Amino acid sequence: MSLNVCIFGVSGYTGSKLLYYLDKHKQTNLLGVFGSSTLGKKLGDLFENLNKYNEIKISNYKDFDFSKTDLIFSCLPNGKLQKEIIKNLDPKISIIDLSGDFRLNSKEKYQEFYNLSHESYALKEKFCYGLSEVYRKKIKNSKFISNPGCYPTSILLPLIPLIKEKKFSIKDIIIDSKSGISGAGKQPRVENLFSEISGNFFSYGIERHKHYPEIEQEVRLINKKVSFTFVPHVLPIITGIQSTIYLEKEFNEKDYYKTIKNFYIDEPFIKVYSGNKVPQVKEVLNTNNMAINLFSDYSKKKIVIVSCIDNLVKGAAGQAIQNMNIMFDFEETESLI
Repeated sequence: MSLNVCIFGVSGYTGSKLLYYLDKHKQTNLLGVFGSSTLGKKLGDLFENLNKYNEIKISNYKDFDFSKTDLIFSCLPNGKLQKEIIKNLDPKISIIDLSGDFRLNSKEKYQEFYNLSHESYALKEKFCYGLSEVYRKKIKNSKFISNPGCYPTSILLPLIPLIKEKKFSIKDIIIDSKSGISGAGKQPRVENLFSEISGNFFSYGIERHKHYPEIEQEVRLINKKVSFTFVPHVLPIITGIQSTIYLEKEFNEKDYYKTIKNFYIDEPFIKVYSGNKVPQVKEVLNTNNMAINLFSDYSKKKIVIVSCIDNLVKGAAGQAIQNMNIMFDFEETESLI
């Protein structure tokens, strides 16, 4: 089977990373790529590491014939898909959306945290939240996938097994997450300049971050009593996320560790470290892997979970490819290992 795919927003960080994995994929065929600032350019002129798709030109989707398209990846900025594009697409074509347009079950939360009106909310119920290792069965039976955010991926994968285990009765969580600057996207902003970020480190979105309701939604689907504090930070690196998560310790740390280890025992992309090995960002760069380990703090009163991912791969394009593989019965690791 050869799957015909298209990419909206191919020249951004996630779009170009997605293109890299599709270029390696044995069972996909790239039909079209769409953009605005790079309109008319050949992919080979923008990306020198391609093997198959050098001659494809970036075009305007309004002029494209989608009749042979099986799947669309949307790597557009938040708001673009739901406001301008999805209404004009054939509903028979599957979609994997890498923006936040269809992640939230609450229209009001979307409008509050994304500061955008939602014009296609009636379609929300068709979208499955694509946290691959948690919702694999739903993803397999869905035509429309909302790819998770990068911070939520780094946070929810370690937390969900523990919150599901009722004996831990987890209530209060502190989440300290740090990301490379590529998480802010490719649009030029003063605060993202090399001269501003180099040798610097700072928190942001302390009172309101667009990924907060996404984390809240998924946590409270399991347990409505859980509360948490989420503070993101920017690291002076290009890619990578480390999330450090703090829980009240009520049982031996081995109980928490075994719960995570057993939950992900057969997962090829979840690397649960053993002993005192602390996950590091450099160990997951350019992979679809998540590295996790769990510790007690010095006081023995807190469980400390450390997780690391590449925000552009497991936190975006890689997980999107993984979801495509699940949806269309390909080997789940195809092009990712």
